[in-house]
Amino acid sequence: MQWLRVQWLRVLAHIAALVPLLLVAVAYLRGDLAETLNRELTLRSGSAGLLLLLASLACTPLNTLFGWRQALQVRRTLGLYGFGYVVLHLLSYAALDNMLDYELIWRDVGERRSMIAGFAALLVLIPLAITSTRGWQRRLGRGWRALHRLVYVALPLSVLHVFWLERDFICAPVLYALIVGGLLALRLPPVRRLIVRARTRRAALP
Repeated sequence: MQWLRVQWLRVLAHIAALVPLLLVAVAYLRGDLAETLNRELTLRSGSAGLLLLLASLACTPLNTLFGWRQALQVRRTLGLYGFGYVVLHLLSYAALDNMLDYELIWRDVGERRSMIAGFAALLVLIPLAITSTRGWQRRLGRGWRALHRLVYVALPLSVLHVFWLERDFICAPVLYALIVGGLLALRLPPVRRLIVRARTRRAALP
């Protein structure tokens, strides 16, 4: 029980991250996805990947705004789950939708700019996932932080991927873009210093 009290947020992060996959499995077993499994798995894994990456990016701003250091404990977990869903999104598209027909896939990439943005986002995320361990953090030293700032490139590319895919339904992509923009703004050093000073003054009030 002591371990659970300390690790409850990490346990919750694992459970929340696995819910999208569990919902797909339940729907499949119930027969609801008999004819649309490919499409649903591709769409749901892509959405889950983007949401989890956003949640990972939000951990530092939560600490900045509210001093909630516990959020930093699940930042890597959420990011790795997000990357896993992005990989599943790609595998579902390549294997289930296109039967690993690489000629068809590359033609699709050449004809649809959304695919270029999506593949670029994945390529940026790969080194971040590989170097996410503490061992790599020690090896890279100061370069580790610089490398992991590439997430600031990967997320806008992911939002652009969704925007170009959903040209007729832009509400969700626009909302994603606003969230990404807000989270990135909160990471700007002048903004962070202003927020920390305001929080410190508020805490000092009687």
